[in-house]
Amino acid sequence: MAKRYLLLDTSFLMALTDIRSISLEEVLRLYPKATLATTKSVMRELNEFLKGKRRIQARISIEILERYKVEIFEEYDDEADNDLLALAKELGGAVATFDLELKERLLKEGIPVIYLRAGKKLVLDDPLRLSKGS
Repeated sequence: MAKRYLLLDTSFLMALTDIRSISLEEVLRLYPKATLATTKSVMRELNEFLKGKRRIQARISIEILERYKVEIFEEYDDEADNDLLALAKELGGAVATFDLELKERLLKEGIPVIYLRAGKKLVLDDPLRLSKGS
């Protein structure tokens, strides 16, 4: 059986440290049996945050990636949003993001997105599943 991927973006990883009501366990309940992954470009963004005001969140985000053995796609090392979009298409995976612009781009391309609705509840928006049901 093919692997099922859930890609994590920088905004989502940083929010894990800020919003106590969300966790990777909750994300995996929405998108079960997924392999967690991200791109080298997201890692680069997190490393940039280590130099600034949000260094504590960035350090915790990197620790979360290590603790959950998140797969990092090294060949995706350009602009993070574009990399996540391309990788999600290639793998047929979903993306967890709190970046509204990226969310809209992903949904337009038919890629499932996990995001925070009303600032408190994680939801999975799967445009293909929704369109098949209508």
